Amino acid sequence: MQIGKTGIVGAGTMGSSIAVALVSRGYPVILKDKNEDCLRAGIGRVDRLLGSQITRGLPREEAAAMRNLIAPTTDYSAFAELDFVIEAVSEDIELKATVLQELDECCNVNAILATNTSSLAVSRLAARTRRPDKVVGMHFFNPAHLMKLVEVISGLDTSADTIHTVIDFAQRIGKLAIRVDECPSFLVNRLLGRFLNESVWCLNETDISIEDLDSAACSYAMSIGPLALRDKIGLDAGLSVSEFNFKEYGERFRPARLLEAMVKENLLGQKLGRGFYLYDSQTRKKTTANPQVKEIMAQLNGSAASRQPFQVERLFLPMINEAFLALQEKVCEAADLDLALMSALGMQKGPLAIASEIGLAECLKEIEALFDSLGERFRPAPLLKRYVWARRTVMM
Repeated sequence: MQIGKTGIVGAGTMGSSIAVALVSRGYPVILKDKNEDCLRAGIGRVDRLLGSQITRGLPREEAAAMRNLIAPTTDYSAFAELDFVIEAVSEDIELKATVLQELDECCNVNAILATNTSSLAVSRLAARTRRPDKVVGMHFFNPAHLMKLVEVISGLDTSADTIHTVIDFAQRIGKLAIRVDECPSFLVNRLLGRFLNESVWCLNETDISIEDLDSAACSYAMSIGPLALRDKIGLDAGLSVSEFNFKEYGERFRPARLLEAMVKENLLGQKLGRGFYLYDSQTRKKTTANPQVKEIMAQLNGSAASRQPFQVERLFLPMINEAFLALQEKVCEAADLDLALMSALGMQKGPLAIASEIGLAECLKEIEALFDSLGERFRPAPLLKRYVWARRTVMM
Protein backbone atom coordinates (compact mmCIF):
# COMPACT_ATOMS: atom_id res chain seq x y z
CA MET A 1 0.00 0.00 0.00
CA GLN A 2 1.24 3.47 -0.88
CA ILE A 3 0.39 6.25 1.58
CA GLY A 4 -0.66 9.52 -0.02
CA LYS A 5 -3.29 11.39 2.01
CA THR A 6 -2.73 11.64 5.75
CA GLY A 7 -4.50 12.90 8.84
CA ILE A 8 -3.62 13.69 12.43
CA VAL A 9 -6.03 13.80 15.36
CA GLY A 10 -4.76 16.06 18.13
CA ALA A 11 -3.12 19.41 17.40
CA GLY A 12 -1.15 19.61 20.65
CA THR A 13 2.61 19.65 21.07
CA MET A 14 3.17 16.27 19.41
CA GLY A 15 0.40 16.51 16.80
CA SER A 16 1.54 19.89 15.49
CA SER A 17 5.18 18.74 15.41
CA ILE A 18 4.26 15.53 13.54
CA ALA A 19 2.26 17.64 11.08
CA VAL A 20 5.38 19.70 10.32
CA ALA A 21 7.38 16.48 9.84
CA LEU A 22 4.84 15.25 7.27
CA VAL A 23 4.38 18.45 5.28
CA SER A 24 8.15 18.99 5.15
CA ARG A 25 8.25 15.89 2.93
CA GLY A 26 5.28 16.97 0.82
CA TYR A 27 2.46 15.00 2.46
CA PRO A 28 -0.87 16.84 2.77
CA VAL A 29 -2.29 16.65 6.29
CA ILE A 30 -5.79 17.06 7.64
CA LEU A 31 -5.23 18.24 11.21
CA LYS A 32 -8.18 17.73 13.56
CA ASP A 33 -8.87 18.84 17.12
CA LYS A 34 -11.99 18.90 19.25
CA ASN A 35 -12.83 22.62 18.95
CA GLU A 36 -11.77 25.84 17.27
CA ASP A 37 -9.76 27.08 20.26
CA CYS A 38 -7.63 23.92 20.40
CA LEU A 39 -7.23 23.97 16.63
CA ARG A 40 -6.21 27.64 16.61
CA ALA A 41 -3.60 26.92 19.29
CA GLY A 42 -2.30 23.97 17.27
CA ILE A 43 -1.96 25.98 14.08
CA GLY A 44 -0.15 28.63 16.12
CA ARG A 45 2.35 25.95 17.19
CA VAL A 46 2.81 24.89 13.56
CA ASP A 47 3.48 28.49 12.55
CA ARG A 48 6.06 28.88 15.34
CA LEU A 49 7.84 25.68 14.29
CA LEU A 50 7.94 26.80 10.68
CA GLY A 51 9.12 30.24 11.82
CA SER A 52 12.02 28.60 13.67
CA GLN A 53 12.94 26.75 10.49
CA ILE A 54 12.88 30.02 8.53
CA THR A 55 15.29 31.46 11.11
CA ARG A 56 17.58 28.48 10.46
CA GLY A 57 17.52 29.05 6.70
CA LEU A 58 14.31 27.55 5.28
CA PRO A 59 13.12 29.81 2.42
CA ARG A 60 9.86 31.60 3.26
CA GLU A 61 8.15 30.37 0.10
CA GLU A 62 8.93 26.75 1.03
CA ALA A 63 7.58 27.32 4.54
CA ALA A 64 4.42 28.84 3.07
CA ALA A 65 3.99 25.86 0.74
CA MET A 66 4.35 23.50 3.69
CA ARG A 67 1.84 25.48 5.72
CA ASN A 68 -0.67 25.30 2.84
CA LEU A 69 -0.55 21.50 2.95
CA ILE A 70 -2.24 21.54 6.38
CA ALA A 71 -6.05 21.62 6.38
CA PRO A 72 -7.39 22.29 9.91
CA THR A 73 -10.77 20.86 10.89
CA THR A 74 -12.95 20.06 13.88
CA ASP A 75 -14.83 17.14 12.28
CA TYR A 76 -14.17 13.86 10.49
CA SER A 77 -15.97 14.66 7.22
CA ALA A 78 -12.84 14.42 5.05
CA PHE A 79 -11.28 11.38 6.78
CA ALA A 80 -12.99 8.84 4.51
CA GLU A 81 -10.49 9.78 1.78
CA LEU A 82 -7.35 9.25 3.87
CA ASP A 83 -4.87 6.39 3.60
CA PHE A 84 -3.24 6.89 6.97
CA VAL A 85 -4.19 8.61 10.23
CA ILE A 86 -2.07 9.24 13.33
CA GLU A 87 -3.85 9.86 16.61
CA ALA A 88 -1.72 12.17 18.76
CA VAL A 89 -4.00 12.96 21.69
CA SER A 90 -2.95 12.86 25.35
CA GLU A 91 -1.36 9.69 26.77
CA ASP A 92 -4.62 8.36 28.21
CA ILE A 93 -5.68 4.90 27.12
CA GLU A 94 -9.43 5.57 27.21
CA LEU A 95 -9.10 8.80 25.26
CA LYS A 96 -6.89 7.16 22.64
CA ALA A 97 -9.25 4.18 22.39
CA THR A 98 -12.20 6.52 21.86
CA VAL A 99 -10.38 8.37 19.06
CA LEU A 100 -9.43 5.09 17.37
CA GLN A 101 -13.04 3.90 17.56
CA GLU A 102 -14.18 7.15 15.93
CA LEU A 103 -11.56 6.75 13.20
CA ASP A 104 -12.59 3.15 12.67
CA GLU A 105 -16.12 4.37 11.96
CA CYS A 106 -15.26 7.21 9.58
CA CYS A 107 -12.16 6.02 7.70
CA ASN A 108 -12.24 3.70 4.69
CA VAL A 109 -11.63 0.00 5.38
CA ASN A 110 -8.10 0.06 3.96
CA ALA A 111 -6.85 3.01 6.00
CA ILE A 112 -4.07 2.37 8.52
CA LEU A 113 -4.56 3.84 12.00
CA ALA A 114 -1.44 4.69 14.02
CA THR A 115 -1.35 5.55 17.70
CA ASN A 116 1.44 7.89 18.79
CA THR A 117 2.16 6.47 22.23
CA SER A 118 5.30 6.13 24.31
CA SER A 119 4.12 3.21 26.43
CA LEU A 120 0.47 2.17 26.01
CA ALA A 121 -0.42 -1.32 24.76
CA VAL A 122 -1.10 -1.27 21.02
CA SER A 123 -2.96 -4.60 21.23
CA ARG A 124 -5.34 -3.21 23.83
CA LEU A 125 -6.07 -0.14 21.69
CA ALA A 126 -6.39 -2.14 18.47
CA ALA A 127 -8.94 -4.45 20.08
CA ARG A 128 -11.33 -1.51 20.35
CA THR A 129 -11.52 -1.33 16.53
CA ARG A 130 -12.78 -3.66 13.81
CA ARG A 131 -9.39 -3.54 12.05
CA PRO A 132 -6.74 -4.63 14.59
CA ASP A 133 -4.55 -5.80 11.70
CA LYS A 134 -4.34 -2.19 10.51
CA VAL A 135 -3.59 -0.58 13.89
CA VAL A 136 0.05 0.12 14.70
CA GLY A 137 2.06 2.02 17.26
CA MET A 138 4.18 4.89 15.95
CA HIS A 139 6.25 6.42 18.74
CA PHE A 140 7.67 9.75 17.61
CA PHE A 141 10.22 11.38 19.90
CA ASN A 142 9.79 15.01 20.90
CA PRO A 143 10.19 17.26 18.94
CA ALA A 144 8.86 15.01 16.19
CA HIS A 145 9.86 17.27 13.30
CA LEU A 146 13.51 17.21 14.42
CA MET A 147 14.11 13.86 16.13
CA LYS A 148 15.10 11.12 13.69
CA LEU A 149 13.91 8.00 15.49
CA VAL A 150 10.43 6.51 15.19
CA GLU A 151 9.62 3.24 16.95
CA VAL A 152 7.09 1.28 14.87
CA ILE A 153 5.31 -1.04 17.28
CA SER A 154 3.39 -4.13 16.26
CA GLY A 155 0.43 -5.23 18.32
CA LEU A 156 -0.59 -8.86 18.63
CA ASP A 157 -2.77 -8.66 15.49
CA THR A 158 -0.91 -6.02 13.46
CA SER A 159 -0.25 -7.45 10.00
CA ALA A 160 3.19 -7.69 8.45
CA ASP A 161 1.92 -5.60 5.52
CA THR A 162 0.86 -2.81 7.91
CA ILE A 163 4.26 -2.80 9.60
CA HIS A 164 6.11 -2.72 6.27
CA THR A 165 3.92 0.10 4.96
CA VAL A 166 4.42 2.24 8.07
CA ILE A 167 8.18 1.64 8.19
CA ASP A 168 8.40 2.66 4.53
CA PHE A 169 6.32 5.77 5.24
CA ALA A 170 8.49 6.72 8.21
CA GLN A 171 11.58 6.40 6.05
CA ARG A 172 9.96 8.57 3.38
CA ILE A 173 9.55 11.38 5.90
CA GLY A 174 13.22 11.09 6.77
CA LYS A 175 13.04 9.02 9.93
CA LEU A 176 15.09 6.16 11.27
CA ALA A 177 12.28 3.62 11.61
CA ILE A 178 12.92 0.75 14.03
CA ARG A 179 10.47 -2.15 14.29
CA VAL A 180 9.74 -2.87 17.96
CA ASP A 181 7.61 -5.71 19.25
CA GLU A 182 5.08 -4.66 21.86
CA CYS A 183 6.31 -4.45 25.44
CA PRO A 184 5.86 -1.91 28.27
CA SER A 185 7.74 1.34 27.46
CA PHE A 186 8.85 -0.25 24.17
CA LEU A 187 12.61 -0.21 23.54
CA VAL A 188 14.26 3.18 24.11
CA ASN A 189 12.28 4.27 27.17
CA ARG A 190 12.59 0.79 28.69
CA LEU A 191 16.39 0.88 28.52
CA LEU A 192 16.54 4.56 29.44
CA GLY A 193 14.41 3.81 32.51
CA ARG A 194 17.00 1.38 33.84
CA PHE A 195 19.79 3.91 33.33
CA LEU A 196 17.95 6.86 34.89
CA ASN A 197 16.74 4.86 37.87
CA GLU A 198 20.19 3.44 38.56
CA SER A 199 21.71 6.94 38.46
CA VAL A 200 19.54 7.93 41.44
CA TRP A 201 20.29 4.71 43.33
CA CYS A 202 23.96 5.31 42.60
CA LEU A 203 23.92 8.88 43.87
CA ASN A 204 22.36 7.71 47.12
CA GLU A 205 24.64 4.71 47.64
CA THR A 206 28.09 5.81 46.45
CA ASP A 207 30.57 8.60 47.18
CA ILE A 208 29.83 10.57 43.99
CA SER A 209 28.43 14.11 43.85
CA ILE A 210 25.57 15.23 41.60
CA GLU A 211 27.84 17.20 39.26
CA ASP A 212 30.51 14.50 39.10
CA LEU A 213 28.00 11.73 38.37
CA ASP A 214 26.55 13.68 35.45
CA SER A 215 30.02 14.60 34.20
CA ALA A 216 31.18 10.97 34.36
CA ALA A 217 28.13 9.77 32.39
CA CYS A 218 28.71 12.40 29.70
CA SER A 219 32.41 11.60 29.42
CA TYR A 220 31.57 7.93 29.07
CA ALA A 221 28.69 7.89 26.57
CA MET A 222 25.85 10.39 27.12
CA SER A 223 25.00 13.80 25.68
CA ILE A 224 23.34 14.91 28.95
CA GLY A 225 23.83 13.66 32.49
CA PRO A 226 21.10 11.41 33.90
CA LEU A 227 20.32 13.67 36.88
CA ALA A 228 20.09 16.75 34.67
CA LEU A 229 17.82 14.74 32.35
CA ARG A 230 15.67 13.74 35.33
CA ASP A 231 15.25 17.43 36.12
CA LYS A 232 14.41 18.24 32.52
CA ILE A 233 11.74 15.53 32.28
CA GLY A 234 10.34 16.33 35.72
CA LEU A 235 10.88 14.12 38.75
CA ASP A 236 7.15 13.54 39.21
CA ALA A 237 6.80 12.38 35.60
CA GLY A 238 9.91 10.24 36.05
CA LEU A 239 8.52 8.64 39.18
CA SER A 240 5.23 7.90 37.41
CA VAL A 241 7.08 6.11 34.61
CA SER A 242 9.25 4.25 37.13
CA GLU A 243 6.17 3.06 38.99
CA PHE A 244 4.57 1.93 35.72
CA ASN A 245 7.66 -0.07 34.75
CA PHE A 246 7.96 -1.50 38.27
CA LYS A 247 4.37 -2.73 38.03
CA GLU A 248 4.98 -4.25 34.60
CA TYR A 249 8.50 -5.69 34.97
CA GLY A 250 8.99 -6.21 38.68
CA GLU A 251 11.80 -5.66 41.12
CA ARG A 252 14.56 -4.59 38.75
CA PHE A 253 12.56 -1.43 37.99
CA ARG A 254 11.82 -0.55 41.62
CA PRO A 255 11.90 3.28 41.89
CA ALA A 256 14.88 4.66 43.79
CA ARG A 257 14.02 5.74 47.34
CA LEU A 258 15.72 9.08 46.80
CA LEU A 259 13.49 9.82 43.79
CA GLU A 260 10.38 9.10 45.84
CA ALA A 261 11.63 11.30 48.70
CA MET A 262 12.43 14.19 46.39
CA VAL A 263 8.98 14.11 44.81
CA LYS A 264 7.45 14.20 48.30
CA GLU A 265 9.52 17.33 48.99
CA ASN A 266 8.24 18.89 45.73
CA LEU A 267 11.72 18.93 44.20
CA LEU A 268 10.37 18.31 40.72
CA GLY A 269 13.15 19.67 38.57
CA GLN A 270 13.54 22.44 36.04
CA LYS A 271 9.85 23.39 35.88
CA LEU A 272 9.82 24.44 39.57
CA GLY A 273 13.39 25.69 39.67
CA ARG A 274 14.71 22.97 41.98
CA GLY A 275 15.43 19.29 41.62
CA PHE A 276 18.89 17.72 41.61
CA TYR A 277 20.02 21.18 40.53
CA LEU A 278 18.83 24.70 41.25
CA TYR A 279 17.69 26.78 38.28
CA ASP A 280 17.60 30.50 37.48
CA SER A 281 13.98 31.63 37.60
CA GLN A 282 14.32 33.70 34.43
CA THR A 283 16.48 31.60 32.12
CA ARG A 284 15.62 28.15 33.54
CA LYS A 285 19.32 27.32 33.29
CA LYS A 286 20.90 25.31 36.09
CA THR A 287 23.09 27.23 38.50
CA THR A 288 24.40 24.71 41.02
CA ALA A 289 23.63 21.36 42.64
CA ASN A 290 20.76 21.50 45.10
CA PRO A 291 22.15 21.17 48.68
CA GLN A 292 18.77 19.92 49.88
CA VAL A 293 19.39 16.63 48.06
CA LYS A 294 22.30 15.86 50.39
CA GLU A 295 20.07 16.55 53.39
CA ILE A 296 17.43 14.14 52.08
CA MET A 297 20.07 11.46 51.52
CA ALA A 298 21.30 11.88 55.10
CA GLN A 299 17.73 11.36 56.33
CA LEU A 300 17.33 8.25 54.18
CA ASN A 301 20.67 6.67 54.99
CA GLY A 302 21.70 8.12 58.34
CA SER A 303 24.51 10.67 58.45
CA ALA A 304 27.12 8.02 59.29
CA ALA A 305 26.08 5.53 56.59
CA SER A 306 29.00 4.07 54.63
CA ARG A 307 29.08 4.83 50.92
CA GLN A 308 30.57 2.62 48.20
CA PRO A 309 33.19 3.83 45.71
CA PHE A 310 31.65 5.08 42.48
CA GLN A 311 32.32 3.32 39.18
CA VAL A 312 30.81 4.84 36.07
CA GLU A 313 30.18 1.42 34.52
CA ARG A 314 27.55 0.79 37.20
CA LEU A 315 25.31 3.40 35.54
CA PHE A 316 25.37 1.51 32.24
CA LEU A 317 25.32 -2.13 33.38
CA PRO A 318 21.54 -2.13 34.03
CA MET A 319 20.97 -0.72 30.54
CA ILE A 320 23.24 -3.39 29.06
CA ASN A 321 21.47 -6.13 31.02
CA GLU A 322 18.06 -4.83 29.89
CA ALA A 323 19.30 -4.74 26.29
CA PHE A 324 20.05 -8.47 26.48
CA LEU A 325 16.64 -9.12 28.04
CA ALA A 326 14.99 -7.18 25.19
CA LEU A 327 16.93 -9.18 22.60
CA GLN A 328 16.02 -12.38 24.40
CA GLU A 329 12.35 -11.39 24.09
CA LYS A 330 12.90 -10.50 20.40
CA VAL A 331 11.68 -6.94 21.01
CA CYS A 332 13.94 -5.71 18.19
CA GLU A 333 16.79 -6.79 15.97
CA ALA A 334 20.25 -6.63 17.53
CA ALA A 335 21.46 -4.48 14.62
CA ASP A 336 18.81 -1.85 15.41
CA LEU A 337 19.26 -1.57 19.17
CA ASP A 338 22.31 0.68 19.39
CA LEU A 339 21.11 2.78 16.45
CA ALA A 340 17.83 3.44 18.25
CA LEU A 341 19.47 4.44 21.54
CA MET A 342 22.06 6.65 19.87
CA SER A 343 19.46 8.39 17.70
CA ALA A 344 16.91 8.99 20.47
CA LEU A 345 19.25 9.78 23.36
CA GLY A 346 22.29 11.25 21.64
CA MET A 347 24.52 8.51 23.04
CA GLN A 348 28.06 8.44 21.68
CA LYS A 349 27.85 4.65 21.63
CA GLY A 350 25.02 2.24 22.36
CA PRO A 351 24.74 -0.30 25.19
CA LEU A 352 25.82 -3.25 23.04
CA ALA A 353 28.93 -1.38 21.89
CA ILE A 354 29.69 -0.49 25.51
CA ALA A 355 29.25 -4.15 26.49
CA SER A 356 31.66 -5.18 23.75
CA GLU A 357 34.24 -2.61 24.91
CA ILE A 358 34.02 -3.82 28.49
CA GLY A 359 33.93 -7.44 27.33
CA LEU A 360 30.88 -9.64 27.75
CA ALA A 361 32.53 -11.88 30.35
CA GLU A 362 33.59 -8.84 32.39
CA CYS A 363 30.07 -7.38 32.08
CA LEU A 364 28.59 -10.58 33.42
CA LYS A 365 31.17 -10.74 36.23
CA GLU A 366 30.37 -7.18 37.34
CA ILE A 367 26.60 -7.68 37.06
CA GLU A 368 26.81 -10.90 39.10
CA ALA A 369 28.85 -9.12 41.78
CA LEU A 370 26.25 -6.33 41.96
CA PHE A 371 23.48 -8.93 42.04
CA ASP A 372 25.14 -10.56 45.05
CA SER A 373 25.42 -7.23 46.89
CA LEU A 374 22.35 -5.29 45.70
CA GLY A 375 19.84 -7.94 44.65
CA GLU A 376 17.20 -8.13 41.91
CA ARG A 377 18.13 -4.90 40.11
CA PHE A 378 21.13 -6.80 38.80
CA ARG A 379 19.87 -10.34 38.17
CA PRO A 380 21.86 -11.27 35.03
CA ALA A 381 19.99 -11.68 31.74
CA PRO A 382 20.00 -15.35 30.65
CA LEU A 383 20.99 -14.36 27.10
CA LEU A 384 24.08 -12.55 28.39
CA LYS A 385 25.05 -15.70 30.28
CA ARG A 386 24.62 -17.77 27.12
CA TYR A 387 26.86 -15.43 25.15
CA VAL A 388 29.57 -15.72 27.78
CA TRP A 389 29.19 -19.49 28.04
CA ALA A 390 29.59 -19.65 24.24
CA ARG A 391 32.83 -17.67 24.68
CA ARG A 392 31.60 -14.68 22.73
CA THR A 393 33.88 -11.77 23.57
CA VAL A 394 31.83 -9.07 21.83
CA MET A 395 28.21 -8.56 20.80
CA MET A 396 28.04 -9.51 17.11
